[in-house]
Formats: sequence, C-alpha cells, structure tokens
Amino acid sequence: MSITKEYMFDLQQEEMEQWIKEHLGDEDADEETPGWDTLVQEWSYMQESLQEDHESLQWYASHSYSDLHRSFQFQIHNLRDLTYLQVAISHEETFYKMTYAHAVTLMESFLADSVRSLILSDDKYFQNAICKVEDLKDIKYSLRDIVKQQDGARGFAIKELSGVMYHNIPKVREILKSVLGQPIFIDISDVCRITTLRHDIVHRDGKTTDGTLIKVDKEIALEAIAGVELFVDKLASEISRITNA
Repeated sequence: MSITKEYMFDLQQEEMEQWIKEHLGDEDADEETPGWDTLVQEWSYMQESLQEDHESLQWYASHSYSDLHRSFQFQIHNLRDLTYLQVAISHEETFYKMTYAHAVTLMESFLADSVRSLILSDDKYFQNAICKVEDLKDIKYSLRDIVKQQDGARGFAIKELSGVMYHNIPKVREILKSVLGQPIFIDISDVCRITTLRHDIVHRDGKTTDGTLIKVDKEIALEAIAGVELFVDKLASEISRITNA
C-alpha cells in the first residue's frame, strides 16, 4: 500500500471512530463498547452512499449538456404523448395537474444536470462557479474536508448547488451566467408564469394565494409542455453558442 493510500485509510479510520464516539456520546468508546458494531455498519452504508454519489458525478462529467438535452426532449415528448391519452372525465383535472407539474420537473432536472455537467467537465466553468456564483464563492472548507471528499472541491460545489430551487428561473439564469462567464440572452417571462402556476398546483392544489381556483385542463397542460420545451430548447442553444464559441 502506498504512503498516500495508507494516509487516506488512517484518516478514514480516524474519522469513523470519531463519528461513532460522537453518536455514542462517549469519547472513551472502543470496539468493546455496546453499539459500536452497529454504528460501524451504519458508517459503511454511509460510505456506500457517498460512493454512489461519486459515480453519479462521474456520469455527469462524461456526458455533455447536449446529451442531457436529448434526454429531456425524449421525456418531454413522451409526456406530451401521455397527455393525449383518453382519461375518465372524473380523473381529468387531477391527471392534467400532474402532467403540468411534471413538465416543470423535467425542466428542473435538465437545468440542475446542465449546471453539474458544465462544472464537472471544464475547469474554466468550475473556476467561474466557485469565484462568481453567490451560493459558492463565500463558502469556507478546510483542507481536511477537501481531502475527505472523493471529488474534492468540485464535489463540494455540486453538493451546495444541489440545494438550489431550479424552478426559480431568474436565479438559475444568474447561476448559468456566472458559470459560463457570459449573459444568457433568453426571455424567461413565459416560463416564469408556468412555474408560478406549478407552485399553485403543487402547494395549493391549483389555488392562487387569494384562494382563486385555477382549472387545469388538457389545453393548459399542453401549453405548459410547449412552453417548457421552448424554453429548454432556447437555453440549450444559448449554452451551445457560448461553449462552442
């Protein structure tokens, strides 16, 4: 085993033991302390989860935003096809509300995945992110924290940005502007109206803040799908223009 690997192993072992002691509330705890073995297993599960996160980040690093755009197009087209299915009249409103909300979910996923892909695939965009994105530039991490993170500073950046509400389009546009280092020339007024109604659907069952009921029918659902698709297509075109310049 190399010196570096030995150091990493010792560091992980030390971290695990400290974590167990904190959870047992006993700084003198060791392998003979009741509950130690159970927490060792729990720690192991946590590390497996972190490894899965690492593999997920590797996937983003190897897939461009254009791959993500194609995936979005496939899913949004499927959603549109589902909207044309025959639905019992008693189920129509619920069905179209779900369709409407899912269109926005697909957009959110595309936006989040695009930000991750840009940061992971290009050092320039990663530097832009940590220096210019408001959610990242003032965060402080120790070298010890970075050593423990499999994906280093990039992993921390992705973790922090995972907490962003990607249906907050003005904020996402600013994040992309900062990451890309150039403004995004795209009108967001229509898609913002769509996300506002989606919020009313998800959090108030289709009622506005003043209690007004908004009926969501097939036409409104299809308009939302079209609006989301148009916005994503324009955004993908802008990202392509900037990254290939």
